[in-house]
Amino acid sequence: MLRNRILSAFALFFAIAFTQSALAQTRDGPNYSGDKLIFPDGFRTSWLFVGSNIGLQYKGEGRTGIAAAHANAPGPQNAFHNVYITQDGYAGFLASKTAFPDRTMFVVDIYSAKNKEPHNILAKGSFDGDQEGALVAVKDSTHPQGSGPDKTIWSYYVFGAADIAKPGATAAPADSSCAACHKKNGLVDNVWVQFYPVLLDAAKPTTK
Repeated sequence: MLRNRILSAFALFFAIAFTQSALAQTRDGPNYSGDKLIFPDGFRTSWLFVGSNIGLQYKGEGRTGIAAAHANAPGPQNAFHNVYITQDGYAGFLASKTAFPDRTMFVVDIYSAKNKEPHNILAKGSFDGDQEGALVAVKDSTHPQGSGPDKTIWSYYVFGAADIAKPGATAAPADSSCAACHKKNGLVDNVWVQFYPVLLDAAKPTTK
């Protein structure tokens, strides 16, 4: 009888440990396969939408900043960039107003801009068309990038449309030009909150 109780206690312990581990892997922080980020599936329904832009072009560049920084970056210049943040990342930013917490993630969900649809009822305007891919920004102190003065805990990943359509798709961090640009131009903690009303409103007390 005692032996059965001990075995039951061990089984319960391992079941709890497994459940906790599974929950940790399914939270909205980053998960990796080696040094590659696993694409965060489900962000459209469980993360916070912070804003959208179309046709942004940075000064001194003939293409969009994203395309200029990465030859394989997804999306044409006039693509919709729909931006989402993890719930924990947003809550932490609301609390500090000066920095995003560790393990914060952003997804820039990219769609081509279309102005024609099957029923031809549109007189003007554009809407999200074909999925073009996604960009993911991650703040993770356990996965720093670079070295010396260029060392950063922000990493940037590029996923093509074909990649994110596959469960468990992974991407390696982009080159350091992304981190350098965000560090120089991001209004708060490497993030361009100036483009996203939800974040800008939260940062106003410290950025004005």
